[in-house]
Amino acid sequence: MRGFIVLPAHEVKAKRLIWRGMAPKITIRRAVATDADETAALFSAALKSMPFFPKLHDDDEDRAFVRAFIWESETWIVLIDGRIAGLASIDGDRLDHLYVHPGLRNEGIGLMLLDQVKARRPGGFDLWTFQANKGARRFYERHGLEAVERTNGERNEEKLPDVRYAWAPHL
Repeated sequence: MRGFIVLPAHEVKAKRLIWRGMAPKITIRRAVATDADETAALFSAALKSMPFFPKLHDDDEDRAFVRAFIWESETWIVLIDGRIAGLASIDGDRLDHLYVHPGLRNEGIGLMLLDQVKARRPGGFDLWTFQANKGARRFYERHGLEAVERTNGERNEEKLPDVRYAWAPHL
């Protein structure tokens, strides 16, 4: 189904995150239209933080792209004290996007999002990442995804070699 489904936010506990000396309020919920600008700013910042990534689109194009995938896909966001810290967007059985704010990496936010995707797609899913994104590749491998295909990048917009990962529950 396309469009928005409003679900209540639920609180989750970060494994290591302590903000300003106190435990922040952390929630994960479906993204809605009013989240698009802040989510797009996070998306742009995440892309700009990857030195290997050619920035092909400006921030306005990123905003339009994020608005579209929030509307067309199942997009989840993690909020810390009400601010968007990460996003995961699922389309069918494909995890199309998983990004964490560059200043909040390695704090458990990516794992919260990945666990949400696993819960929403208990039969399994796949995703693509760039071969140069070594941090993402280690993260996915550490959390049970397997590399199942590699390409030279000729099929992606960035023309960067990529790798497809798959996750399926153990039977």
